Amino acid sequence: MPSGEFDFIRWIRGQQLPSEMVLLPAGDDLAVLRWPDDDLLLVGTDQVLDGVHFDSAVHSPREIGAKAMNRNLSDCAAMACLPAAAVASVALPRGTGIEYARELYTGMRIAGERFGCALVGGDTGSWSGPLSVTVAILGRAAGIAPVKRSGARPGDSIFVTGPLGGAMRGRHLAFVPRVTEARRLAATGLVTAMIDISDGLARDLGHICRESGVGAIIDAGAVPIHADAVAASVDGRSAFDHAAGDGEDYELLFTASRGDFEGCFRIGKVIADGGLFVRSEGRLAPLEPRGWEHSL
Repeated sequence: MPSGEFDFIRWIRGQQLPSEMVLLPAGDDLAVLRWPDDDLLLVGTDQVLDGVHFDSAVHSPREIGAKAMNRNLSDCAAMACLPAAAVASVALPRGTGIEYARELYTGMRIAGERFGCALVGGDTGSWSGPLSVTVAILGRAAGIAPVKRSGARPGDSIFVTGPLGGAMRGRHLAFVPRVTEARRLAATGLVTAMIDISDGLARDLGHICRESGVGAIIDAGAVPIHADAVAASVDGRSAFDHAAGDGEDYELLFTASRGDFEGCFRIGKVIADGGLFVRSEGRLAPLEPRGWEHSL
């Protein structure tokens, strides 16, 4: 831990904002939350690692902190829940200064505050390895049933909330989680399955299909292509390949039984037979589940 650990903890306590839900924020061994008796508790965790999800030699600590929190907020969006509170565990490279730690915390706090999600505690340590930030988040249903990956049915349409591809050119650090959009979509009662696109359109669609026991056909011409995907295609891969496989877009991918959704793009349909396919120029071909996958 950098010098001034207890000064840092005191500084964090001074950043806490009052909240109706948070009875006791950071400072004691545990935070204390007031949880509605009639609400569901949703829990998740995600981490970001230097050299994998960001480059600490290039990206600022505030950007890194924001991404760490926003990835978890995007998981809340994937199930249409409201973020409520979060805790963070940070492993800092030995010798990191307290100002860097403050900026990292500030990035997390500001990202959470956008959606009323208080950062109520965590832990900080130092080691000889690279920077690692893990955030655990608590969400609540707040009157809208959580949307799972397992509800897609043959005949459903497939939608995305925005253009895809090339996110590693910078958008992966500066995205806004689709929490508001997810709540609006789920409130219609028409959304049958949903996921956020972190691993890539093809791979994340595969998650929905596997959990739902269905297949899918994507219309290549209907997939919204981000300008970053076009720029990235100088590597010899098509813009569609980047849109289908790059990941880190953090748009919502969802299926719906009927209807159109303002601001969303209908890109395909769910089929009964297993497998992922793409239709391009009238031809149907397998859609390889390209995208991000950690090696174990």
